[in-house]
Amino acid sequence: MIFRPTIFISLFSFLFITSAYAAQDWCIEDPSFPPCSGRRGSCTKNLDGSDGGFVEASATVESVMVNGLKQNIPYIGVGVTICDYAQVSGNAQITEDAYISGTARVSGNAQVRGDAMVFGNAEVSGSAKVYEEAQVYGDASIYENAQIYGDAHVYVLRPR
Repeated sequence: MIFRPTIFISLFSFLFITSAYAAQDWCIEDPSFPPCSGRRGSCTKNLDGSDGGFVEASATVESVMVNGLKQNIPYIGVGVTICDYAQVSGNAQITEDAYISGTARVSGNAQVRGDAMVFGNAEVSGSAKVYEEAQVYGDASIYENAQIYGDAHVYVLRPR
């Protein structure tokens, strides 16, 4: 029998990486369909100590270090996915199965919840709320006390 160290090392690496990943995957509902098309990111923690959602490495969620642990300042629910170069800051609350992507920005006291989506170059700020299955995208800006809900789509497409 010929011992092939490369096979052993590959198998060991796979098992080690898989077990390390499994310890941090509470926010990934179905590993066969990873968030953000499988791009690198992590499940997060909120300031209240609760488990947070998935944030891709290139996205930005305002955070602080507490006892050596990075924690979200905005509340990010466990089913939430934040991809691409999206930014979430302030006291925003992103909950349930909400999805934020592209270069979208959510800030202030804004809320995005349910199956709502904010993507493209859209912005939700102030005390605005986007919920249920609503979508805000393109160059749309939702702010102050606006509420977008149901299956509404709000978008602005700028001519090139």
